[in-house]
Amino acid sequence: MRWRWMSAGWALALIAAALYLERWPPPHDSPVGRFLAAEPVHIVAHTLLYGSLSALLAWRWFPTDALDAPRAALRSRVLAAGVSFLAVAGAQELVQSLSRERLPCMEEYFDLSVDVGGASLGLIAWSLADRRRRYPVARALGVVLHPAILGPLGMYAVLRSALEDGSAALRWTSLGVLAALPVAAVWQVGLRRGWFGDRDLSVRSERPVFLLAALLSAAGLYASVLALDAPLAVRHVALAGAAATVLVSALTVAGLKVSGHVAVPVGVMVLLQATSFRGPWPFVLAALALSWARIGEGRHTPREVVGAWGVAGASGALTLWAG
Repeated sequence: MRWRWMSAGWALALIAAALYLERWPPPHDSPVGRFLAAEPVHIVAHTLLYGSLSALLAWRWFPTDALDAPRAALRSRVLAAGVSFLAVAGAQELVQSLSRERLPCMEEYFDLSVDVGGASLGLIAWSLADRRRRYPVARALGVVLHPAILGPLGMYAVLRSALEDGSAALRWTSLGVLAALPVAAVWQVGLRRGWFGDRDLSVRSERPVFLLAALLSAAGLYASVLALDAPLAVRHVALAGAAATVLVSALTVAGLKVSGHVAVPVGVMVLLQATSFRGPWPFVLAALALSWARIGEGRHTPREVVGAWGVAGASGALTLWAG
């Protein structure tokens, strides 16, 4: 009961605070106004506030005895907690946009992405209080922050920031998704035919077939953007992806199973920082959460996670340096 009231009170406080600051903001030239208007303060506040909300909701929906419930009951609780979180975060952003007499736009979507990143860290903090929570949280983060989700979102974010044209960014991102479909097909067929032991390709010796498909896909995407005379930012994304795939394949053959889950947000983060100060932040949070999750789930060692940071960071940085 205590956690129920605490989570409800925190949720109402977040929405009320947003309404108050929109309707009665402090003077822009006052110390408080300048402090609240600073972008780092805005980002850190969203991270901490929604990280706290996610931890409170986890305590509310997953008391100790609930961890032993049947899988169907756990799924219902996960759904309820997720809907509760999104309802609060969405309500706050809706209050903000309507107070400014407009519909939600990129500002609100960015805030929501930071909220989700903060929620990931909040769940990790919650899981540290009970060892039994760690694996389920790590597994859930690996699913929610999967490369198949973060990859397209990251590509769109990079191109939206660089091109300043949402429609163009969406078209080029769609091309990237099409190029990745053969990789998804190999993954699906491999699971059905027993080429891969699990959906994460945890056994290093099973990865070469998948990586070969990824190499061909990356090469095809890069050739396509060159043939279509794509903008420089699009070529950067395609080249960075191809370079990272080559490095990951080489390290896999050499004996290091690099984490693709971690590499994707790190690569996006590096490319985004070239055009946006705040844009990389959601992907920084995702990369940190996944670094913990992949180790916590037992899918990767710390060395393999560090390798993902190095590969993706180097690929993105070298691409930007080469121009």
